[in-house]
Amino acid sequence: MIVSELPAEQRALIENLQKDISSLYQSFSNAYINDWEVQAKDPELENAPAPVKQVEGGCNKGGVASVARYYEVEPDYYEWPLQQRAFRVLAPSKEHMCKSVVMENRAYSPNTGLSDDVYPRFICVMTQYTSPVNTERLIKHIRDLCGRSIGKKFYNYRVAQAEKSLELTGYKKGGVCPVGTTTNIPIVLAESITKLDPPVFIMGAGHIDWKLGLPVQDFIRATQCLVFDLE
Repeated sequence: MIVSELPAEQRALIENLQKDISSLYQSFSNAYINDWEVQAKDPELENAPAPVKQVEGGCNKGGVASVARYYEVEPDYYEWPLQQRAFRVLAPSKEHMCKSVVMENRAYSPNTGLSDDVYPRFICVMTQYTSPVNTERLIKHIRDLCGRSIGKKFYNYRVAQAEKSLELTGYKKGGVCPVGTTTNIPIVLAESITKLDPPVFIMGAGHIDWKLGLPVQDFIRATQCLVFDLE
């Protein structure tokens, strides 16, 4: 049963219950993290598809395998409301549910003389489902990387074509993950994710039917990502 199909009164009761559960998670944040580390020790990935194994390899390389949690979800998972999906992967709240979006600077010029470190054509942005990316704020932060040495006309970040995203990451739509990508694409993490309590988040795990959970600070250390205020 999908929550959205329930009568309004029952939906309201479930929403209130969800708020109570999220508050409890915050009250027991330390215990939650301790249990997280225990549960992460023995992932069952023997029969996981190749892209998930690619993510696992990235976690091993980044030194976060011991705190990575994997979840195989149902084929109709994306038809569920966000809160129901959060319950399914044991997320503390729907705010802990995140997605990876590969974005392209469609105003990119190879003639600026700037390196990819300060003027990337492609970036992988990690944001919450509940907080869409403010592209103007994103561009402001990216421009700061090169000291705003070139004009704003050289920046226009938009969602990249699915084929390009697959080429850069090795993952198809619905499973894009910033860990274990096939190319060294810069990663931007929304600052709001660093404020989650408990400090973990859920993302794609390489395949549309698999999800990955990681502690926020471990992810930052492993990926050396940029952290920007994108709200």
